[in-house]
Amino acid sequence: MSVVEDKFLIQEIIHSYSIHLDIERIDVITELFVEDGKLELRIGKAKGKIEITNLLQQILPHTRGKRHFITNTLIECDGDEAFAQSYLLVTEAIESKETVLTGVYFDTFVKIDGTWKIHTRKLVVDLSN
Repeated sequence: MSVVEDKFLIQEIIHSYSIHLDIERIDVITELFVEDGKLELRIGKAKGKIEITNLLQQILPHTRGKRHFITNTLIECDGDEAFAQSYLLVTEAIESKETVLTGVYFDTFVKIDGTWKIHTRKLVVDLSN
């Protein structure tokens, strides 16, 4: 597989996370992670799929009626490992359409049996939020 193909597949994972968060499909998001994956959000940290599922369930009430947009993604591949940095923009989707939150995702990925998975995902929220 070429680096271009790897970057495309990683980009698909990054977008899948946001889209499935918007439609509340935590089961799909959890499967994007390796078994011992890590997720760090403003409200807490999780390690492993069970803790990741629990953390995502905690944020669902805060994400309803919002859209998560990912922009300016940079991906660096090194064999079966990759790093990505993406901007996050969260807006209201129902009422005002105003910006609710901005930040940056820092992700690491690993390729296992030919499939890319998230190893770590850390959200750094901008200070103005």
